[in-house]
Amino acid sequence: MKVFLECIPCFLKQALEAVRLATLDETLQEKALRVVLQEIGKISWNTSPPHIGWKVHRLVKQITGNSDPYALLKEQSNETALRLYPGLETRVKEAVDPFEMAVRLALAGNMIDFGARPGEKVDIEKEIEEVMHAPLDKRALAGFKNAVVRANRVLFLGDNAGEIVFDKLLIQQIGPEKITYAVKAKPIINDATLEDAKVVGLTELVPVIDNGSDYPGTVLTACSQTFLDIYKRADIVVAKGQGNYETLNDVDKPIVFLLKVKCPVIARDVKKQVGDLVIYLHNVYI
Repeated sequence: MKVFLECIPCFLKQALEAVRLATLDETLQEKALRVVLQEIGKISWNTSPPHIGWKVHRLVKQITGNSDPYALLKEQSNETALRLYPGLETRVKEAVDPFEMAVRLALAGNMIDFGARPGEKVDIEKEIEEVMHAPLDKRALAGFKNAVVRANRVLFLGDNAGEIVFDKLLIQQIGPEKITYAVKAKPIINDATLEDAKVVGLTELVPVIDNGSDYPGTVLTACSQTFLDIYKRADIVVAKGQGNYETLNDVDKPIVFLLKVKCPVIARDVKKQVGDLVIYLHNVYI
């Protein structure tokens, strides 16, 4: 998916949030923002949004000297999600359709996204309640369930810290024995890393690997050979979040994209409205 003009203000909002998290030094904040502005004007926009997002956040980290500006927010997100997890697990167990409930909760977790929603505070408990009553494409849900039932090897691409706790519920429904879960190799925005996966107990449930990259999303040309081997062998990929959609929506692979639409550009591309829950079946045949 390519960059649209509407993406440019979003990159600047991301940069502003990142510099404020990275340093209290206003001189450094201004320097970083000026460099980002210059760089966005120079680099090609004929690429995917995560390519430019990666460049923006790398510049902020280099100039401020802070390699993980979102560290505290990630820690707080993991703690909040772990606190909620027992209640969410009960909801799945008591649901008429446990698979649908697990999908809904995984989509609620996708709102813990400081890249798509820079500067916004996320009330995750409110998001959970809203997701319980939101419309969900039942045909796509059935297609997703059938696809993972048929699959022997599932590659699950995680998204954000905190959100990965919600994914544990869906992993249990798909079957942990089928799944390899992938996170980022190094910090980028609030994307989950191997450290986050260990903190929330995900590594005790399924094999967790890093993809060898720190792009927001999954840029296959930047991923490690270990990741690519697992990707190629997977019967199906489950991909969380807008970044994975933006980087993988044109690849020749069966992928189920799970996301809650957070911006008009994505909404236009998936033919939904901002705020909608999306189960997008890419090369998955029902």
